[in-house]
Parts: sequence; structure tokens; C-alpha cells
Amino acid sequence: MSELPRLTADQFDALAELLRLRESSSREAARLVLVEGMSRADAQRATGMTGLQGVSNVLTRCRRGIELARRVVA
Repeated sequence: MSELPRLTADQFDALAELLRLRESSSREAARLVLVEGMSRADAQRATGMTGLQGVSNVLTRCRRGIELARRVVA
């Protein structure tokens, strides 16, 4: 699994809009990892998610969105 980049809050908001991530604990977990640099486990605990699988799923969506966006601007 490739390393996820750190994003600014504005970049994350744009990514979330692009991916149509609804306001949810998984979106907040992704923000905590990508913007705040929190670990997946800490983000899972901070958002009250019941397992790391949900965090991994949303981060996989984010990674794919970032990869596709890079192809567009390359």
C-alpha cells in the first residue's frame, strides 16, 4: 500500500467533494489521517468507529481519488 500524502484542509475538502464523501465518522477519520497526520488506529478511536476496516476503506477511496486526479493534471 503506497504512502498517503499529507493534505491541507482545503485540499481535503476538495477531495471529499470530488469523492462525494458525506459528513460521517469515516470522513472525519480520513481528515484526521490525511490532514492532521494521526495514525489510523488513533483516528478510529477518536471518531468512535468500531474497527480499522472502515478507516482503511475510506483511505483506499481517498488514495484512488488522489491517483486519478494526478493523472488528470499530469
